[in-house]
Amino acid sequence: MTLESDLEEYCSIAKQEVFNPGEMASFEDAETEETLTCLRIQVYHPHQSAKDVFRHLQFHRKLRHRAEDTVLFGRDAKACDVSFYDTRVSRSQFALQAFRAFERSELCFEIKHVSKRGSMAVNGLPLQHLHKVELPEKALVRFSDFQLLILKEPGESRDSFEIVFEPCAAPPCQEVGEGVPCGSPVVDSGFHSQECAVSASVSLRGPLENDERMLIK
Repeated sequence: MTLESDLEEYCSIAKQEVFNPGEMASFEDAETEETLTCLRIQVYHPHQSAKDVFRHLQFHRKLRHRAEDTVLFGRDAKACDVSFYDTRVSRSQFALQAFRAFERSELCFEIKHVSKRGSMAVNGLPLQHLHKVELPEKALVRFSDFQLLILKEPGESRDSFEIVFEPCAAPPCQEVGEGVPCGSPVVDSGFHSQECAVSASVSLRGPLENDERMLIK
C-alpha cells in the first residue's frame, strides 16, 4: 500500500468521525430546556451572627419547587420548608404560592400571612391572619426583627421555580427606601414598634404560642 493510498484512507475515516448525520439530526430535534423563575431572597436580622437565626438555611444554593407546591416559612423545622431559629417567629409565619395570571405568561406569586398571633408587612403594607397580596418584582417582607428582600427573576417554565437564599449584611430597607425606620420590628398590632409605644412587652417580643406562654409564666 502506497503512501498516497494510506493518506486517502485516513481522510475518509476522519470525515466519517467528524460528520455524523444521525447525531446532527438528534441535536436538532432536542428540546430547548426552559429557564426557571428564580426568587432570590436576601435575609437579614440585626443579631444574625450572635443568635444564628439562619442556621437552617442553605445559602447560595438554588432549591427547586414544583409550581403547584406551597412553600411555607416559619419556626417549625419539621412542618415548614424554610425555618428560622427564633422563638419570636410563629411556627408557621407565611406562605409563598405560585399562580398564573390570565394576561401574563410567566409565573406569578402571592404571599399569604398564616400566623394567627403575629403580623407582618410587605413593602410597608401590614398583613393580618390570612391576608395575602401578589408579590411584586421586588418586595421587602418584615416580621419581628426579620427583613427579607425578595427579588423575582422571571423564567419560561410554568412547571417549577427556584428559590435561592443570600445573607445580607445591612438592612434591606436601606436599599428599598421604605419610609419606616429600619430598626423598628413589626409587632402583633401590624404597625411598627415606634408607633406602638404603649404596647405590652409581650407584643414587642413577637408572636407567642401556648407552650411559650407557659414558659414565661
